[in-house]
Amino acid sequence: MNKLSIMKKIQLNALFCAVLILSIVGAQKTNAQGFDPQPGFTQLDFGTGTSNYGIPIYVGMDFGVGNKITIGPRLSFSHHNSGGGYNYNIFNILFRADYHWGAHISGLPSELDLYGGLSAGYSVWNEDFDGSNPNNHSNRGIVYAQVGARWYFSETWGVNAEISGGATSGFEVGMSVRF
Repeated sequence: MNKLSIMKKIQLNALFCAVLILSIVGAQKTNAQGFDPQPGFTQLDFGTGTSNYGIPIYVGMDFGVGNKITIGPRLSFSHHNSGGGYNYNIFNILFRADYHWGAHISGLPSELDLYGGLSAGYSVWNEDFDGSNPNNHSNRGIVYAQVGARWYFSETWGVNAEISGGATSGFEVGMSVRF
């Protein structure tokens, strides 16, 4: 089994565990409505994860622009040393849009945010093989889909887990703070 398929299995198992835990916690409150961001809603997200290209760290903002719709910028960075002298840094600048669909499921607690959406942006790669070309840059546009869950354990703070597919597919976990 190669590294990529092992990473995919770990990501899927982690997502399954996150959804299972959120489902169990959510089942304890059956009289509430699901999370429903409105215009004026603002939150900051940050964390780390795994991807096809190393371990990214990310930070982003979500702004409510419509009933259940958020948009916002997102930045991520990852460094990877694949062995054999190949190193690269990846910096992504993204714009994302999410639809928060959890409010459509009756009985979900308001602390649980289920969402999915699309991200599009620009990726800057700095690649170096064996120190022979430390300034080799390649830039490319990227588009991917994401689906995630967030649990607010207080009025302001929450934890999040997200899986994405596309050129930079991966699994991310982090924190969210809403204003």
